[in-house]
This record gives sequence, structure tokens and C-alpha cells, in this order.
Amino acid sequence: MESIREVFWNVPEGPWIVYTLAIVAVLIFVYAIVARFWVVWRRGKPEDRFHPFWRRIGAFIKTGIVDGLAHKRMLREPYPGIPHLLIFWGCVFLLLCAGVDFLSHYWFHSWTGGTPGLIHSLISDIGGILIFIGTIVFIVRRYAQKPGAFQERLDRSSDDLITVILILLVVVTGFFVEAFRIATIGPGTQEAAWSLWSPGGWIVGKAFADSSLGTLLTWHRILWYVHILITVGAVLYISLFYSRLNHIITSTANAFFRNREPKGALVPINLEEAEFYGVGEIGNFTWKQLLDLDACTRCGRCQERCPAYLSGQPLSPKKIIQSLKEHLLEESHYPFLTKVPQTSLITAQPEVAAEADPPRALIGEVIPEEAIWSCYTCGACQEICPIYAEHINKIIDMRRNLVLEQAKVPELAEPILSCIETRGHSCKGTTATRTDWEQGLDIKHLSEDSQVDLVFWVGCQASLEDRSVKIAQAFAKILKAAGINFATLGTEESCCGDPARRMGNEYLFQMQAVKNIELLKNYNVKKIVTTCPHCFNTIKNEYPQFDGEFEVIHHSQLITQLIKEGKLKLNSGINKRITYHDPCYLGRHNDIYEPPRRVLKAIPQIDLVEMQRSYWNSFCCGGGGGRFWIEEASGERISNLRLEDVIKTKADIVATACPFCLQMLEDAIKAKGLEESLQDLDIAELVELATHSSS
Repeated sequence: MESIREVFWNVPEGPWIVYTLAIVAVLIFVYAIVARFWVVWRRGKPEDRFHPFWRRIGAFIKTGIVDGLAHKRMLREPYPGIPHLLIFWGCVFLLLCAGVDFLSHYWFHSWTGGTPGLIHSLISDIGGILIFIGTIVFIVRRYAQKPGAFQERLDRSSDDLITVILILLVVVTGFFVEAFRIATIGPGTQEAAWSLWSPGGWIVGKAFADSSLGTLLTWHRILWYVHILITVGAVLYISLFYSRLNHIITSTANAFFRNREPKGALVPINLEEAEFYGVGEIGNFTWKQLLDLDACTRCGRCQERCPAYLSGQPLSPKKIIQSLKEHLLEESHYPFLTKVPQTSLITAQPEVAAEADPPRALIGEVIPEEAIWSCYTCGACQEICPIYAEHINKIIDMRRNLVLEQAKVPELAEPILSCIETRGHSCKGTTATRTDWEQGLDIKHLSEDSQVDLVFWVGCQASLEDRSVKIAQAFAKILKAAGINFATLGTEESCCGDPARRMGNEYLFQMQAVKNIELLKNYNVKKIVTTCPHCFNTIKNEYPQFDGEFEVIHHSQLITQLIKEGKLKLNSGINKRITYHDPCYLGRHNDIYEPPRRVLKAIPQIDLVEMQRSYWNSFCCGGGGGRFWIEEASGERISNLRLEDVIKTKADIVATACPFCLQMLEDAIKAKGLEESLQDLDIAELVELATHSSS
């Protein structure tokens, strides 16, 4: 005797009911997506996010299938990540089984019998169990434990509750339908043995084993109808209203259209053709930036990683996105939205009707200026975001509007921008020249000899700032010790433009970039090395936007190579406990994590220990995004928070590979009065100490 799985058991009218409702639901679903695009996303400006198309397809398949088995961004937060994956794969199993039911009912009848039918039952129940477990964990976490990301009432809205209840009801009613069918099978029969292949229904069915056959059949039919109606209702709820379940659609689209350019590169403005500079109203964002807003699920991962938020400053990347999303819906009049969902705005705002006139100002009312200027562009928010939202470009676009259209710049930032424009560097107040650091080192300049293998781009900090000058000197000694034929631009070097671009002055950045690119091309420069991750990121990832294609490496990469090739001998040991701080623009923005560590590990006698927050999870020093020159108006200094991580390692030295990080950490060490017990050194300084020349 072979097992037979009857698809519409006890419900002969089931096929026409299910497929009629399914067709209606699918049509409404498609219409809602089209309406979503036409009314909401299309408000944004054009942006090409389709090319390279086939590479996007490949990356999308990898993310959805290969990474989907253990989505690395999800599992970086295991507690919420694992149940999310349980729900995801549970839904995949159930959808596959539903497709098999359809095909087997009309064509492949053999799939309903024997081993295939039993396997189908098992996979279907496993899917339901995975969803059930994942949903229960979410309910406990969000409504009972309420971690930091869900402390605010509006982060636990009625919509969220409706969403999890719908998911639970679909799964639970499905198990009850299965349970009543299994309960009709007499004990000790072959059919009873087969029912073990439906573990969820089999367990629930134990509660109804003593019920009469008529009662079981009646309740089976009733629950079948309830199950179908709830399932279709859930689809309609997802389609027509701004439910959290919308991210099934929007986050999938967002993953496909995610940024394929270098992570550290900002999107340029065509200054000659632009109708406006930056973003001053919601429709000035691109359609992909608006899709970003729509895809956000308010999970709070970005907020929990944001150094500005954690230090008590008026910025939460989650609230930036959600406030922009709310404003987008206000301005779009989405047809199925009866009420604008009131999210957690950064500043308290009265409830605004969809027909409000005049609309709220994007900058100042929707997003306060203080929040826009609080960002360090460290990339922690984007690195952790499971739906690939791009926070930084939006914040920089609003800064551009403030600077270029409204002429609003933080008081401490304005003299820095003026200094870059007039003197070609960001070190306001210095009397040093770009070549003073070279004294006694016999450094060659390109103007004297351009036939070199490598150009050392020194950068503003390493050539002009007293503490960072030691980095340039140490690295120059390393290059000489390794026999590298190199030169610098000397007095011709000018700021790469990173501070100007991150502070919103795109015009000044492009002026610096074009000038530098022309100079480098005149000298036929091919390969550049820099000790500053900000210079590295700008020249490597942003100069190509203006036809500046150069091979750019960071000094940690070059030192690693020189050690590996035997050109640099590290014979003098440093018997110290050392921890390494990952600079944001080297690590998260450019994925350079191992070279600095390889350099440190090559130094004899070093005891290298990791901070709890390191690699992709490293905590910002507080020097990025132009904030190096802007004091925190509120909250604690971020460098002080980072120093606490260092202190926990009980290290003697904190090493880094960025002059900005070095200065920020040194200031924090001095503020804590730890100069006697804790040093901060660049990896170049440590390597120089370990070479023959300093032994």
C-alpha cells in the first residue's frame, strides 16, 4: 500500500476557491507594486542602477541563495538574525510546497504518492515550524525584552503587532487544518505511521484524538476556510498598506539595485548641468534613494552601531531614514495609505495630515541641521544594514544643499574650507610648509626627477600637523631602507579634497580634484602610496569620477609587501602589548583589515590583542566626515568612547594606520591622563623602530 497525499482532502470545492482568490490577490499585489513605483519611487530623480546588469543578476542570486543560507549581515547580529533566517527559509519551504501542490494536483500526480508525498509533507511542516519559532522569538524580543532599538513606543507600533499576528495565524491555522485531518486516521494503521511525516500537525492532532469523525471533518472544513482567508488577507495587507511585511518586496528590490561602486566613493554632482545642488526637498533624491527609504524595516541595527547616536549626539541613522520616509509618504499621497504612519522623528513634530499645506521643510523641520552635521561618515550604519540602505549619500546630499545653496556651514568648519581654498591644505593656523618634515631625510621631489617607481602622497596632516609629521618621517625612512625609488610632490601637493567633499562643499572638492589630477598626469604618475586612508580613499575611489585613474595603495599594504619580499628586515623586537584600531576609511570603506595586522605580527616580540569592537565592527575615532575640526556640541567625545575599548585590552600601545585616528586617540589619552601608561603610534612608526636603522 502506498501513501497518497490528497491536496484538497475534505474540501472538493477547494480548487476554484483557492485559485480564484489567488488570482485576485496576485493582480492586486502587482497593481500595488506598480502604484508604489508610479506614485512614490518615481518622484525621485533618474539614476542608473541597472548596469552592469548581468553582474547585478549574479550578485543578487548569490545574496539571495548562497548568502541566504547564512546571510552574513543578518548573522552579525545573531539574536535577531537567526530567527529572521528561520522565517525566511520557512517561507521558502512553504512557497515551494504550495507550488508542488499546484503542479501535482493538475499534472504530476505521482508527486502526491509514496516517498515524494511524504517528503513534501515533512518539508512543509518544517517550514511552518521554522516560521513559528522565528516569530515567537521576534515577539519576545520586541515586546517583552525591548532592546535599545525598540525602546520607543512607535518602534513597537500596531502595524508590527498585526504583522506578527498574521504570520502566526497563517502558520497555526495551517497546523490545525493538518491536525484535524490526521486525527481522523485510526491508531495502529499504516496511515497513522505516515502521519509522522507531518510532525507539526501530528503533535497538534493528539489533542483531538478522542473527537468524533463528524466533528473532526466539520472543524477541518471550517479551519481550512479560515486558513485560506487569513493567507489571502495577509497578501492583501502586504500589498495595499505600509506594513512592515512590505520589506519582502522593497528590500529584495533594494538588494538588487544596491551600490556597485566603491563603498567609500560619494556620488558626484555635475556642477555645470545641475538644476540644484544637494537635496533640499524630498523629490531631489534619486528614485533609488527613495527606494532605500521604503525598504527600511526599522530594525535599528544602524542606530545601535552609530557612534554619534551612542555618544549622545542628535543623530540616529534609523530615524533619519524613517523621518525621510514619513515625509515622502506625506508628499506622495500614496493611494492606499489612509494615514501617514507616525514614526520616531528626530525632533517631536505634531501629527500632519496627508494634505498639509505648505509642506514641512526637509532640512530644519523633517531633519534638523544638527543631525545632518553630526554624521562622521564612518560607514558603520551601511556595513550592518541587512537591506543595503545607503545612509551616507543622503546625509552628504543634505549637507551639500546647506553649504552650496543656503551658505550654511558650522562655525568651526568654515575656516577649514577657506584654508583649503586659499592655501591648499586643511591645517588652519600652521606656519609650517609642506616640506619642513623632510629636513635631514633627503627626500626627492617630482619637479626634480619624475622618473620614479612610486609617488608618496604625504597628505595635509602628515606634512603639516606636528604629531602626524612623525608618520611621514617614519614611512620615508622605511621606503629608503627598502631601497624604493620614490618622490613626493613637495610644495606642489595640495589637499586631496576629502574634507571639503564630506563637509558638503562639492564645488571646492572638484576644484581640488581636477587640479591634483592634472598635476599628477603632467608628471605621468602611475602609482601612489599614502599613509592617510582619507587621501587613499579619495584618490583611489573618487578621482576616477574625474578621469583620474591611478594605482593607489595604502602604506600598510606596501609595508606588508616589502616584508614579504624580504626587502624590509624587522630585527629589533618590541616587547609590548599592542592593540590595533581599524580606521573607518581603511576598513569599512575599503575592506583593508589584514595588511596592518600582518605588519604588526611581523614585528618580533609583539603581543597583539584585538579590541572587542574591531574589523568591520570597529568603533569610529570621531575624526571622519569633516568632524575632526568640529567639536561635539552635545554628548561625549567619540574618541573617549573608543579609548575605553583600548583600555579594556590592557595594551601598552594602540596602533593605527591613519593620522586622523592617531591624533584623536592621542587627544583622548591626554584627556584621560594616561600618557605614562599608554602610547599611540602609527604602524609605520612601529616598523621604523623595528628596522636596523633604529636598533
